[in-house]
Amino acid sequence: MPDQNALIRAAIGRLLSEKTGVAVISMRESITELLAVTGAALTIETLQDMLLEMAEVRGMMVVLDV
Repeated sequence: MPDQNALIRAAIGRLLSEKTGVAVISMRESITELLAVTGAALTIETLQDMLLEMAEVRGMMVVLDV
């Protein structure tokens, strides 16, 4: 069984791929979507860190509107 971080990273990857072509995404909206999809037991800060890291790799900016 894959670990929880791998499942969360996959969910973040799907979320970001849905927003392909968008230069800036909302942190608040993204975290809300991730929590709804994954029911993640990780802290919000951990989810934010993972989202920022993966968005940066894709050249996307995240608005820190939390």
